[in-house]
Amino acid sequence: MITRQIDTCRRYRPVPISFLINTANTFHCDIFIECDNLQVNVKSYDEMIRDLRFHGRTLRFFFNGADELVAQQTIERIFQE
Repeated sequence: MITRQIDTCRRYRPVPISFLINTANTFHCDIFIECDNLQVNVKSYDEMIRDLRFHGRTLRFFFNGADELVAQQTIERIFQE
């Protein structure tokens, strides 16, 4: 399992949730965001809309599975300038 704190405010424009969900769904690993002591499944639109509470610049992502390293690198790249 890989845990990574990602600064989501480095981009000029915010990343659409739908783009993040679609990107996450291309991988065969579990991807979660820790938010208010909950783990929100990034691959689930309903969970993202219902449970994602953003407080600050960073989010903690968890990657667990066969292609977790590639998924982590791709998600980090999305949030870069």
